[in-house]
Amino acid sequence: MAERELVIIPHNNGPYEVRGKVKIVTKGGRILQSDEAEAWLCRCGHSASKPFCDGTHTKVGFQSNLDVPTAAVQGWEDACADSDVKEGDIKGVRIADQPVVIGRVGGRLYAIGGICTHQQAALEEGELDGKIVRCPLHDSGFDITTGQAVRLPATVPVPTLDVKVEGGRVLVARKG
Repeated sequence: MAERELVIIPHNNGPYEVRGKVKIVTKGGRILQSDEAEAWLCRCGHSASKPFCDGTHTKVGFQSNLDVPTAAVQGWEDACADSDVKEGDIKGVRIADQPVVIGRVGGRLYAIGGICTHQQAALEEGELDGKIVRCPLHDSGFDITTGQAVRLPATVPVPTLDVKVEGGRVLVARKG
């Protein structure tokens, strides 16, 4: 009897489906599965029955569209890991060679232009106070959710950019 070819299918927003003769062994040598069948393996990292999938990916909002590689998605640029931006913090990145500040407020990510419109200071050196990014130079403030200048001396808003998370990576839209 001929062995079936081993096939691994990564499901969008879900687990790896493994078909064929498969043997799954722990580092210590314990055999978890050994047969001609299929196995569903966790990709999100949150399964309680690792390495097997238990469906937790749907509860944690795991996202990974493997049909279109992230790097090839037109108009979006990989900025950082989702875990790099903690709640209430900001992170400076470069998108299309321009400074941008990414911040997390209420569990949601936002991105705004990274240069203060008052005296051209780098906003990444400032801080996030609630939803206000405060400039390190003269304490101007910009609402990270809208880009509006909400604290003097700045009066001109900074641009906003769309943000999404795919496969644990923060993607920021490039202005066209």
